[in-house]
Amino acid sequence: MTASFYNDNYILFDPHPLVNVGLEALIEPGNKRVSQLTSLKEISLLLNDNDQQTVIMELYHHNEDIYSVVRFLLTAGKIWPRACLVVLTDISNPGILTLLAAQKHLSLVAKRDDINYLLAAISAAHPTASYRSPVIQQLLLQKLRSLSSCEWRILGLMVSGANAQHTAQVIGRNYKTVCTHKLNIMRKLGVNQVGFMQLLLVFRTRYCIQPLP
Repeated sequence: MTASFYNDNYILFDPHPLVNVGLEALIEPGNKRVSQLTSLKEISLLLNDNDQQTVIMELYHHNEDIYSVVRFLLTAGKIWPRACLVVLTDISNPGILTLLAAQKHLSLVAKRDDINYLLAAISAAHPTASYRSPVIQQLLLQKLRSLSSCEWRILGLMVSGANAQHTAQVIGRNYKTVCTHKLNIMRKLGVNQVGFMQLLLVFRTRYCIQPLP
């Protein structure tokens, strides 16, 4: 496989050493500089030194929590305008993917896609352009079931940091009713408890929502 690339500097950020070896082979190092890093701090320092680099990464890493990784993705374009990001992920929630897909510097590839699509994403990586693999495109086309006005209010309170008990007090409903609404929200958004917490964080980081006192 051969491909042309935007630059010759690459940062690999994946928790599995064998995956990093495979990624390095995929981009055919040659004269390219490839750095295998294990923390967001290391990536930031390297991008501060030279932001014209392509970061190939997984959303999950044993050295970083998902919240920090999502925050990094949503802010990287403003801090390092010449950087490109290629994210290989198994996340299928269209709400989260839509937020990530809005980032011009970020390309998305689903793990279910053929490896050739990952190479295509790396080749297409550019600060002002992005790539979406076929599975990602399909997921982005999925329509989310609309939330009721009450569910939107509950979601807004939880994004601001309110738990179910506090939310019940604010909206004048009992605790069990709020929990039922929360389950309905999760079903409509197609997420489990972990996915719901990730979604709350994405809203907080993307829109700079301050937590409740």
